[in-house]
Amino acid sequence: MMSGAVSKPRALSFLVFLFAIIVCDAETARDSARELEAQHLRAVELGRAGKYDDALLILDRLLQNFPDNYPLNRDHILITIWKGDCKGALRHFERVRNHEHPPYLIVPVSDCLLERNRPKEATTLVRAGLDRYPEDADLKHALLKTTLVVDADRPIDEDRPAVAFEFTTDESDQGLREWFSRLEGSAQIAERARIYASYRIARSDEAEFAAGNYDRAGIGVRYRVNEQWLLDQEFSTDAKESGKGGAATTLVYEPRDTWKLTARYTTFADDLPLRARAAGVEGKHGEATAEYNSTDYLWYGLVTLNRYDFTDTNRRESLFGTLGYTFEMLPYREQMLYGEVYGSRNTFDNAPYFNPKRDRSVGLVHRTNFIFESRFKRHVDSLFLTLSSYWQEDFDTHGKWGVRYEQNYNIDGVSHFNLGLAYDRNVYDGQSENETRIELRYVKSF
Repeated sequence: MMSGAVSKPRALSFLVFLFAIIVCDAETARDSARELEAQHLRAVELGRAGKYDDALLILDRLLQNFPDNYPLNRDHILITIWKGDCKGALRHFERVRNHEHPPYLIVPVSDCLLERNRPKEATTLVRAGLDRYPEDADLKHALLKTTLVVDADRPIDEDRPAVAFEFTTDESDQGLREWFSRLEGSAQIAERARIYASYRIARSDEAEFAAGNYDRAGIGVRYRVNEQWLLDQEFSTDAKESGKGGAATTLVYEPRDTWKLTARYTTFADDLPLRARAAGVEGKHGEATAEYNSTDYLWYGLVTLNRYDFTDTNRRESLFGTLGYTFEMLPYREQMLYGEVYGSRNTFDNAPYFNPKRDRSVGLVHRTNFIFESRFKRHVDSLFLTLSSYWQEDFDTHGKWGVRYEQNYNIDGVSHFNLGLAYDRNVYDGQSENETRIELRYVKSF
């Protein structure tokens, strides 16, 4: 009986002790929260008073203990912007990019993105804000500003009808000259959609390869989902022969202004070698490309994967990559150096067209841009000098070189003209051949 009587006071004492600990911890937590709030408010007051470094020092110390605290991160970004450090603010913004942001943060961050030459990211951010605050006047103004910059960067005004003409002649199929041309007309049919019709022609100088000529008519639609996504769907057919219909689907994704990812698949590839087409060989083509352009225009990178499935059972797979750096950027001249790698393999022997089992090349390209003052809105000429080493299975390694000159005119903002001339020394089955190429492109918006 006595033991039970003694245990009850002990249990009661333990409960009182536990309650005291909880109360003490709660009081400590409240004190800590009040101290955090006081320090946070002090940092904001210093920031508003123009003492940015002192304010950021306090916020940096607080973020060491509370790295996921959104208000601390938010105000750190704002004060960094007030300080004039957009680069630092955007670097910190990456920590909370996926958070839901208030308009008073979205607008200055979008301005910083524009300053750092990232208009598509700015527009995407503002649109996301308008989805939550559709009546906010500052966000509406920011959207107008960012979309104007995005539209100015596009090759054509997507609100206007446009016509484009392309012409190319080359000797890329072992000395056989071909002539290509393409005419396209397009017009907007909805806010983000354009319909287009095209006509493509290929001709050979050699009568014995006339079977490789084609006339293809196509119709398609380009739908811009938003600043990041673009879908292009085309259907085409041979204008002179039945049973040669095809479809081409292109999907473009630009997660950042610096990155562009493209995937394309066509059921009727019109870029097969002339000898293949003349022999009645057709093919399907899949392509995936990743492209990088730094916002300061100094670095450029591209990787492309291609796969062709020919109707003669051949499968061709290739990889191309290039990395470039601009080592001189003057008002009237720019110089860049690129490193390039290429490799391919084919699965079918004794094809009637150039079809190495395996080949690869490594090369360097020097590019000089000449920027001219003229009566045109913009006039830039480019000189390319290429030197590479080429290896083909069953043959020795050979050197290749090339010279290319381009002229690019933005005539008046709605008319663009490009002309390119190239002379190359290429190698086929161990034999060197000289090739010339001419390219012309004209785009006009109305």
